[in-house]
Amino acid sequence: MKIQHDKVPVEEFTPGSHYKVSMQGRPLYTAEVIKFHGGCWATVKIETALDAEMAKHYVPGTTFDIKVAQYEIDPVGGPQPD
Repeated sequence: MKIQHDKVPVEEFTPGSHYKVSMQGRPLYTAEVIKFHGGCWATVKIETALDAEMAKHYVPGTTFDIKVAQYEIDPVGGPQPD
């Protein structure tokens, strides 16, 4: 069975923007979007771990790809799209 979800429009997830990333209400980290691949995938760069238990996994400066639809994404300070 294929999971159904809404795709994030390209103009909503702009490289250079900063977001708080959470999963199931648990804040994980803040990150800068490096590249948005459109639809589901984005490359992010960790800025700050927000969960002490997960801090060893979310080291500042680390970059990796995320499947955006699996997370709650909230804008934070820093440059934001118009």
